[in-house]
Amino acid sequence: MTHRTGTSGLLEGFAVHRAGSTDPADPLLVLVHGLGGAATAWSLVVPHLAADHRLLLLDLPGHGQAPPVPPGSMTPRSLGNRLHRFATAQGEPVHLVGHSLGGWVTLEAAAGERDGVVADVTAFTPAGLWSTPRRRPPLLPTGQQFARWAGRLPPQVLTTRLGVTLALATTSTAPRNLPAEVVREALRAIATAPGYVAADAGIATGAFTRASEVRAPVTVVAGGRDRVLPPEFCRREAAPAHTRWIEWPDCGHVPTWDHPAECARVVREQVDGPDRG
Repeated sequence: MTHRTGTSGLLEGFAVHRAGSTDPADPLLVLVHGLGGAATAWSLVVPHLAADHRLLLLDLPGHGQAPPVPPGSMTPRSLGNRLHRFATAQGEPVHLVGHSLGGWVTLEAAAGERDGVVADVTAFTPAGLWSTPRRRPPLLPTGQQFARWAGRLPPQVLTTRLGVTLALATTSTAPRNLPAEVVREALRAIATAPGYVAADAGIATGAFTRASEVRAPVTVVAGGRDRVLPPEFCRREAAPAHTRWIEWPDCGHVPTWDHPAECARVVREQVDGPDRG
């Protein structure tokens, strides 16, 4: 990953990758990927933040380099509790940044928090802001099953315009613009994640219901062309009342692919802004 400075091992079930600045005066950001992803999901955003932010990029349990944990520990709320303990262990306020499942997890980590451990939350197309979870039709393959099928395609097919479009059309509005390395790593991560099934089941257990318990400033970015979590499943009224809500009309489910520089700008505004709510 660009700008990665090292891997710090495991803490609270997360595999931790350090990147960016080493200046202790710079803000400390913790980035949490979505279902089936890994720390590498932030590879297009990291270069825009690395110069003046300390970055801790996490692999969720059973994803990337993190070993699985018991399935019952893979609900968003359980992962949020783990994330809060992780943040507390840093010994200073941290800025949480999450995508999809990771966005839900960061909100759970901030809910009920009173010690100033969570400085703020930036959630890109977060899961959980629904009244009824979106259900996958039973005859459709899971994202992991599809990634495993796509991974068996010859590289010269997968990297063609048609191959990339078929593989990532549901998550990106411009999949053909993505670097080949990003496409390969995304499919590899989801195909090999032993925690995928448990995390997927955890997402289906309910919704984020603790909005009133979040005191930290929150920004949510929703995608106007999100095919995974369309507007009826990413509802503003389910977020904390003080949330700064942004919708990008031409963005899919993964803003960090479609608009990485803009994602970094939103994070900077959240971290630096005097009135971030």
